Amino acid sequence: MRRMIAVTLISICVASGTAACGGSDGQQSSSSTGSGPSAGGTGQVMTVLRQVAHCVRSHGMPGFPDPVIDPLTGRPDFPPDAPRIPPSIQQACQSIANRLPPDAQSSQPPTARSMQGLLRFARCMRSHGVANWPDPNSLGEFPITPQMAAQFKGPVDRSATSACIMYVPGGSQYLQFVAATPQPASGGGGNG
Repeated sequence: MRRMIAVTLISICVASGTAACGGSDGQQSSSSTGSGPSAGGTGQVMTVLRQVAHCVRSHGMPGFPDPVIDPLTGRPDFPPDAPRIPPSIQQACQSIANRLPPDAQSSQPPTARSMQGLLRFARCMRSHGVANWPDPNSLGEFPITPQMAAQFKGPVDRSATSACIMYVPGGSQYLQFVAATPQPASGGGGNG
C-alpha cells in the first residue's frame, strides 16, 4: 500500500499494499494538508515513528528508513518500499509503537488535491492506450484485475505509465493497487 499506516504498528510495513515501480519526487514537508491531522498531531506521530525507526535499526535492521510525510495523505508514514519488520523486532519496539495516537494507525484517504492527481493519472493512462484503466477507489488505490496486471508489464502500459506518472503525488512508489472485485456479467443468463 499502498502507503499509509494501514494496520497497527505491530504489523507496520508488513503489508503496506502493492507499490509499483520505484521513485519519488523527494517532496517532504512537516505540515499537514487538507483533511490531515493538526500540525501538533503530525509532529507527535512523526516523533514516535522516528523513535520506532531508531528502535528497529538498533534491533538488527540498520538500513530501516525514517518516516516521511506521505504525499498522498499529508500524514507521517514509512515509505512504501520500507522492508518488512520481523515479528521479534516488532515485539521489541511495541512499547514505543503503543504511544501512537489511535488515528495514526488507520488508513487515510488521499487529500482532495492528491485524489485529483490520481484521477488525472487514470485519464492519462486511458488516453495513452490503456482503455480499461480504472479510476482510483476512495483510498487512492487502483482496482486491477489479474488480466490487467499481466498486461501492465507490456510495452503500451509501460509507455503510458512513463507519460502519466507525473500526475501521481510522490511518484510511482505511491501507486497503490488492490484486486478488483469481479463484476457480474451483463446480458444473458436471466429469467426472461
